[in-house]
Amino acid sequence: MEKLLSFEEVREILGCGTDFLYKALQDGKITGYKLGNLWRVYPKDLQRYLDQLPSNRKKIRRVV
Repeated sequence: MEKLLSFEEVREILGCGTDFLYKALQDGKITGYKLGNLWRVYPKDLQRYLDQLPSNRKKIRRVV
């Protein structure tokens, strides 16, 4: 079973702010799963988000 990334781990990987990440998760731009009141993201879903970014915005190519 693949390890889920915490909200904070995803935020650190993306180098983004809390508000941006909450909005991206709520809008479905990044596929995430809410367990209770905590967001979790599979690395493959985060990688899918990164892969669809325009190449000039990709600072991080791989999550794992």
